[in-house]
Amino acid sequence: MQRTVVDGVPVFSAGGRERTTAALVFGVGLRDETFATIEVTHLVEHLAMAALPRTHLRCNAVTDVDSTSFFATGRPEAVRAFLEAVCRALADLPTDRIAAEAGVLQAEGCGSASTTVSALWAARYGLTGPGLTVSAGPGPEYLDEDTVRAHAARWFVRGNAALWCHGPLPAGLRLPLPEGPRPVRRLPAPRPQDGPVWTRTDVPGVGLLLATDRPADAALAVGVQVAGERLRERARHGRGLSYAVDSLTLDLAPDRREVALVVDARSGRDAEVADLLWATFAELCADGPSDAEVAHAVAGLEAELDEEDAAGAELADAAYCAATGLPFRTAAQTLATWRAVTPAAVREALRRAEPTAVLAVPDTVAWEGPAGVPRRPLCGTLPELPMGTLFRPPWHRRLLDPAARVALVLSDEGLAHRDADGDVHGIPWSRVEALVPTADGRGVTVVGRDLCCVLVHPDLYGRRALAAVVERVPAALLRLPEAAGAELVPVP
Repeated sequence: MQRTVVDGVPVFSAGGRERTTAALVFGVGLRDETFATIEVTHLVEHLAMAALPRTHLRCNAVTDVDSTSFFATGRPEAVRAFLEAVCRALADLPTDRIAAEAGVLQAEGCGSASTTVSALWAARYGLTGPGLTVSAGPGPEYLDEDTVRAHAARWFVRGNAALWCHGPLPAGLRLPLPEGPRPVRRLPAPRPQDGPVWTRTDVPGVGLLLATDRPADAALAVGVQVAGERLRERARHGRGLSYAVDSLTLDLAPDRREVALVVDARSGRDAEVADLLWATFAELCADGPSDAEVAHAVAGLEAELDEEDAAGAELADAAYCAATGLPFRTAAQTLATWRAVTPAAVREALRRAEPTAVLAVPDTVAWEGPAGVPRRPLCGTLPELPMGTLFRPPWHRRLLDPAARVALVLSDEGLAHRDADGDVHGIPWSRVEALVPTADGRGVTVVGRDLCCVLVHPDLYGRRALAAVVERVPAALLRLPEAAGAELVPVP
């Protein structure tokens, strides 16, 4: 691997191929947005690609939770033209296409849904950082030109970029990105937790999330691999309950790593899979793995690093770390640390992570959680309605419609809502993320950072309740750009 610099952008390259595969990586993704601006990074990516001339080059772009990449494979001169065109487009986005590309994003999102990993992140961080991936947000139609240009000007700059190239580095390559340093990323604050918890989510699959302040901890990585192998043997091969066991690692900072272990389940058997997942984790915390299990995990990494495209994967990892400000470790360094791991070290690493554990199951599962592990609701709940101004639907609606047997309380601290099932949800004013207008433009949905959503509509609670909510947090009221034909929420 060679490291050079082109126009202030670090470039990681290696030969060994006749054609060139390259990717321009930026340290920005969905975690860097807010609920109100979800999809803005993706929209910038779409606008940049839309500005490029038609080509038969194999090229595309992708926006992930923490990075955005533009990549291409082909002859070196064609790849060079693609990369330079992307840089020019990012410097001057075709914002006249915002409405069209927002429509494309809406179509693209029709087939997507929240995942178990997203639900786990949301259980930890609410609607901040990676927790934002659990939500579609208000929609890209709420993104205006000023928001899009400001986001691009802050994040899509040379100080926040890196390039990797496998194959001939294009001669005369230029990367004319806008000048700018790497922005300081907001580190989301996790919900307070002093021991393992479990929760219910509205997505399929069972998952376990662990956090560590030691991202280079090979023992924890080996422990998660061992746990995954045990689960495959028990849940899939032994009992036919599951098809796939996957793990995913996300580094939010050099000293903050989240590791998720996710298991799918046969219909109606999620509770058994959840029991197996927690029992496997608890066993490893108590007794650790065997020597053979550790050796098998290390052999798996050796095989992965011996694959045909391992060199390309290492280049991509180097560029990703350079763009995101994370420490880079070569494949050889990582393998050496894994080979030094002992069963005792795995046990201690898992024990350190145990107080951070979040276990998630679908909310359709009849299950009471592991013994001794408390349940923590996914959103902010209260034991009862607090004191304050009470609003309720008209008595005749409550009499005839069970769904109207709800209540809203507004106080100096926030709002509380009792739903038709009798559960009370609370949102402090300081944790209101957005007021999203309803489809008819006459009411709002109050979105809380802790995942609670409360509908406040004049047909339900009256105009006075709506006015009081909008008056409390006026800056949170979202409005469609004028070009989209926004309807304003009427507040007397």
